[in-house]
Amino acid sequence: MEKRSRIAPWASSRAQRRLAELEAETDGLGLGEVVRLVDAALAEHKGRLDEDGIVLYAGTNTMSERARAAHELSLGSRPSMGWPGEKFQTGLDELDVLEVLAPLQVAALMGGEFAEVRLQSATLANLACYTAFAAPGDTIAVLPEAAGGHASHHAQGVAGIRGLHVVDLPYDAARFGIDHDALPGFLREHRPVLVVIGASLMLFPHDVARVRTACDEVGAVLVYDASHMAGLIAGGRFQRPLEEGAHLLTMSTYKSFGGPPGGAVVTREEDLARRVSAAAYPGLTANYDASRLAPLAVTAAEHAANGPGYADACIANARALAAALAVEGFAVAAAHLGWTVSHHVAIDAAAFGGGDEAARLLAEGGVYLSGIGLPDQAPGEPMRGLRIGTQEVTRRGFAPDTMHQIAVLMRRLLIDGHAPAKVMQDTVALRRSTP
Repeated sequence: MEKRSRIAPWASSRAQRRLAELEAETDGLGLGEVVRLVDAALAEHKGRLDEDGIVLYAGTNTMSERARAAHELSLGSRPSMGWPGEKFQTGLDELDVLEVLAPLQVAALMGGEFAEVRLQSATLANLACYTAFAAPGDTIAVLPEAAGGHASHHAQGVAGIRGLHVVDLPYDAARFGIDHDALPGFLREHRPVLVVIGASLMLFPHDVARVRTACDEVGAVLVYDASHMAGLIAGGRFQRPLEEGAHLLTMSTYKSFGGPPGGAVVTREEDLARRVSAAAYPGLTANYDASRLAPLAVTAAEHAANGPGYADACIANARALAAALAVEGFAVAAAHLGWTVSHHVAIDAAAFGGGDEAARLLAEGGVYLSGIGLPDQAPGEPMRGLRIGTQEVTRRGFAPDTMHQIAVLMRRLLIDGHAPAKVMQDTVALRRSTP
């Protein structure tokens, strides 16, 4: 009989095996043993992902040298409750500067007037919007999960925790976009108080203005979740959601944005900002990790200075990689639409056992990404797609002329069935050849 995990005995059987194995290795360790184990884990992570691996996971990035240098961890243990000038704590004059600098930088960069940056994740940014503009029992309309609708938009996430009724927006799978012909009637039928767009897989922009027109007819607040697209939006590429009509923009501050972990809500409207602010503090936070503010401000300033070039490079790499993957025999999603105009690429991985299984096989050869649902998959079907993001490899110096080499590595692992250990050697060589 397999051992059950003590940490999460409710987890899946696969997770149970891994948890039980690690619990047996780590139980009852003393201080010296804990320090050695932590040091070894950190070194292994740095070697695998920072130095040797090719990271194509769409939900990650690496901070710039300037931003890392500004990440003073001791600030994270300094409570800071209330606005500068009326804090519960004293001795925070320097932190006051960061609490003003960071939201001003983020708001201006994302096309807004107000930014709430104290939230620890985009999930909490979304929850702040749900708290401010919806009551338990209200309906919100979101993108289907298979179309990239995030867990925080759906009933299993914070929308469910808030007690909201969630309905899926009409979606045109063939066009990888909202079904605008069906949208007005759908909103009149369901009368959502919030409409949430923006997705975990975004190959093409939304027609935000058209969605806003339909929202106005029923009095719905339009939220654009830019968690994955924030870096492109900051560079003036892909689209500008607030200019195009979104009431609120939520975002992760890492992913394509490339800053520290955390979330933000940006808007142009003072009343909306006031309600989000009250939801954030004292509603969802008291103390928060203030060490995020300095690297966030630096990252935003870097985007203001160099963002268009970075965004263009991310998109160019994605399009080059999509073309190379197609040449190497992969079924790249949305081929009839030109694959992508963002930094995301998707592959139909049905031939490899689905997205999760394909991602595990690629990881054995040093290429790291994740599974994703595809809009045309059947309800209940396991995630069929592989999702690729080029934001980290772009920041690490990869250019379009290296994308074909990445596609070849992926072909060798998934199509040719080469030994992962041999492919890993070539993956490391490619990674180390790029400064």
